[in-house]
Amino acid sequence: MGIFRNLAGAVIAAAFVAGACAPTIAQQTDAASEAADVAAGASAYDRDGAHAVSTRLDAWTDEARARTIPVKIYQPDGAGPFPVVIFSHGLGGNREGATYLGERLASWGFLAIHIQHPGSDSEVWAGMRTRRAIMGALREAVRDPQTAVQRFQDMPFVLDEIERRAASGELPADPEHIGVYGHSFGAHSVLAVAGRIYRTPQGDITAVDDRIDAGMALSPPEPGANTDPADIPYIYSAIDIPLLHMTGTEDGNPVMQRSDPAERLIPFQNIAGAPQYLVVFDGGDHGVFSGRESRIRPTPEWYPDVQQDVMEAATAFFLAYLTGDDEARAFMDGAGFIAAFDPLAEVDRRNLSAP
Repeated sequence: MGIFRNLAGAVIAAAFVAGACAPTIAQQTDAASEAADVAAGASAYDRDGAHAVSTRLDAWTDEARARTIPVKIYQPDGAGPFPVVIFSHGLGGNREGATYLGERLASWGFLAIHIQHPGSDSEVWAGMRTRRAIMGALREAVRDPQTAVQRFQDMPFVLDEIERRAASGELPADPEHIGVYGHSFGAHSVLAVAGRIYRTPQGDITAVDDRIDAGMALSPPEPGANTDPADIPYIYSAIDIPLLHMTGTEDGNPVMQRSDPAERLIPFQNIAGAPQYLVVFDGGDHGVFSGRESRIRPTPEWYPDVQQDVMEAATAFFLAYLTGDDEARAFMDGAGFIAAFDPLAEVDRRNLSAP
């Protein structure tokens, strides 16, 4: 427990919630989509896969912590076993977040399991109607160190439960091929299980889990305001799995009074031990990746267009790194991946020759 409490202290100030929207994408979407189609043609990954998808809700109880984790399971038709992708929501979210991704990935043959973290989920702000009240409730939740402590312990429990249920035949999961994806506070989970090192007064700690093969970080977290710049390469030095980083030029942190969206690029820029992919949407804000309807502002018309691109990238990425699909890997590493997002987003890649 001490390790996780220290970890909480290192990350608690960087929990993120939905941000303000920007008009840039709305002005470009139609022309950009047409230009991309003409220039490169639609890739094979910009549409639903061949599987019909069913969903079910469940609740998994960690007896050791007396904590129940609600889950939503997106299951492809067929016998399986299927490679698994696990979603961790942002601060104030729930298992219904990123529905668009769960449905799309399951249609391509992934068993998508969306987990809900009590104490930092939508129950924190249930019944509140104003932005001020919601933000106040979320700030209060994140001030409690146990919020992060419990979140970081949820992931290994869920992985254990997937293995147990796969072995018993309850879940058509392939526990040898597991990926994770998360938004905002959930992206902390992605980087943590990937091997991000946290420097604390008690020593360096990590929550790495070797059962994870690849991950996608939506709104990746910056290292933290108190991080010594000289430590930044070191804290990412142990990450050795492929990651897909997705953010936007307006992807600020509303919990903090001051935040720089460019700082979300820092993890990508400093991970050297495995292939890394980055997509930055021009004008993309924090809320677009969650897939949730906002209760405090109208949903921008361009959100579905960005989410379509996110689905395309996620599909190719997880096919490449969880199933060993050579065509998907060639798409990720080739010109098609860049063309798929031009001109709505800038794409960068690192370490493509790494294992």
